[in-house]
Amino acid sequence: MADYFKDKKETLSEVLNGDHLISAPYKLEFLVEKNYTTACSKNLTKEEVSRFRKAIKSDYYLQMYYNDLPFLLFVGEIDKHDIFNNYRYLLYNHIRFEIFFNKDRIVKIHVLPNTEDVVELTEDKETYVKFFYTVHWEELHIPFEKRMENYSESSFLWFSIMNSCVTLLCLIGFVVKFYIRVFKKEITEGLPDSESASTQDERGWKCIRDDVFRHLSNKSLLAAALGSGTQLFILTVLILVLGLIGIFHSYNRGRLLTALIIIYTITSTIAGYTATSFYCQLGGTNWLGNLLLTGCLFPIPLLFTLCLLNFIATSYKATPALPFGITMELVLLWTLIAFPLLVLGGIIGKSSKAEYEAICKSSNAELHSPLHIAKSPREIPPLPWYRRALPQIAVAGFLPFSLMPVELNFVISSVWGHGIYIAYKILLINFILVLIFIALMNTYLTCRQLFAEDHKWWWRSFFYGGSIGIYVFVYCIYYCYAISDWSGSLQISFFFGCMACISYGLFLMFGTVGFAASFLLVRYMYQSVKFD
Repeated sequence: MADYFKDKKETLSEVLNGDHLISAPYKLEFLVEKNYTTACSKNLTKEEVSRFRKAIKSDYYLQMYYNDLPFLLFVGEIDKHDIFNNYRYLLYNHIRFEIFFNKDRIVKIHVLPNTEDVVELTEDKETYVKFFYTVHWEELHIPFEKRMENYSESSFLWFSIMNSCVTLLCLIGFVVKFYIRVFKKEITEGLPDSESASTQDERGWKCIRDDVFRHLSNKSLLAAALGSGTQLFILTVLILVLGLIGIFHSYNRGRLLTALIIIYTITSTIAGYTATSFYCQLGGTNWLGNLLLTGCLFPIPLLFTLCLLNFIATSYKATPALPFGITMELVLLWTLIAFPLLVLGGIIGKSSKAEYEAICKSSNAELHSPLHIAKSPREIPPLPWYRRALPQIAVAGFLPFSLMPVELNFVISSVWGHGIYIAYKILLINFILVLIFIALMNTYLTCRQLFAEDHKWWWRSFFYGGSIGIYVFVYCIYYCYAISDWSGSLQISFFFGCMACISYGLFLMFGTVGFAASFLLVRYMYQSVKFD
C-alpha cells in the first residue's frame, strides 16, 4: 500500500504546523466521471485492525486538498444501534467525491463516505480491505474569487458582532453618564477663584497630585511588559490586515506561521524602542538590562513551552515534533536577527527619549511647570472590599471578555477541530470592539481609583486590560472539559501549552492597551486643572 503514496516536500511553516502531506492514490481528472474505481487494497493485520479501531473511536479524520480546496473525511464510524449495546467499528472503504465547477475552474468540493460500503473491524483478526472511490462532476455558478466563502459562517458571527455592539453602546452610555456627573464637574469647573482655593480643602484626586506620578517600583519590568505588549499589538494588527486581504486562505498553507515569525522578528525594533524610551523617562539607568528583560519576557516562556511540547510529541512519535535542525533555526533567528533589532530599537529609544515630566497648569503662569513629587507617599484611605485591586481587576477583565466567547469558540473549534477559519473581517471588528471596551473600562476604573485617593494606578491599570488573557485561558479550560470530547495527553497538552502562550501574549498586549488609556487619562486630568 505504501507504493501508492509519495511524500511531499514540506516548507518550514508546514513543519511548524505539524503538517505531513502525501499524495493520495485518488486520480481526479477534470470532468471525468468515475464509479467504484479501485484506489488501493490492503491486508490488515490484527495490530493494524486494533489501530484503526482506536482511530475510529477517537474521531480521527483525513485532511485532504484538491485544487487547493480543503476537505475532511473521517476514518470510520461506530454503530451504536445494536439492541445488545454491542458497538460495531466500521471503516469507510468507499468515498464519493462531488466536485463543482464553473467553466474551467473548480469552485467547490464535497467528500462523502458511502455508508453502505463499509468494513467491520470489531474483532481482532486479519481483514482484507479494498478501497474504492467515485467521482461526480456538477456545474455550479459560483465565481472563482468567492469559492472560499463556502467555508465561512459569517451570518452567525455577524449576529454576535451586533450583540457585542449593543453591549458596547450600553457601556458607553454608562461611562458618559459618569463623566457628565462627576468627571466633567471636577475638571472643567475647578475651583471658583484663587481666594477660595486657598481656604478650600482639597479632596479626592486633587489631593494626591504629588503622588500620582511617583516613580513606581519594578519600573524595568513594567517597561519591558509595555515594550512586548506594543510589539504583540502591532503584530496582531498586521496579521489581521493580511488575513483581511486574503493572504491566509486555506490554500496558502503555512503562510500564517511564516508571517508570524517574520513580523515578530521585524517588530523587535518596536519592542526595544518602546521599552527603553519609557524606562529612561521613568529615570532608569540600566537600559541594557531592561532590553535583555524585554527580549526574554515573551520569547523565553514561549521557547520553553515549545521545547516541552516538542519533547512530548517526540515521545509519541507524532508529526508536530520538530526536528533538531528546525529548532536551531528558530533559536538562531531570534539570536542573530530579532535580538540585534531589539537592541537597535533600544538605542534609538534611549537617544530620542524626552525628559519625563508630570505636569499641570499653574494658575500663576501660562507655562507648564513640573508637578512636585512628594518625598514620602501619601497614605491611601481604607476602601471597601469591592473597590480594592483584585475585585476591580476581575470586573475590568470580565466585561471586555464578554464580547469574545462566541468568536473565541469559533476560532478554537476551527484551529483545534476540523474547521477552517477565514472570517478575518469579523475578527478584526471584534478586536476593535474589545479595544474600545478596554479603553472605556480602564479610564472609568482609573478615575474611580483616583477619586478614592488611591495613587497606585500604574500596575493596576496594566492588570485591568491584561486580565482578559487570564479569562481566555479559563475559557480554554472550560472548552476542553465541557464542550470538546478530547482525550489523550498529547492532544490536551498541545492545546493547553499553545493556548497558555496565546493567553500570555493577550495579557501583555491588552495590558499595554489598558495602561496607555489610563496613562493618557491621568495626564489629561492633571494637565487640565489649575493648581497654585
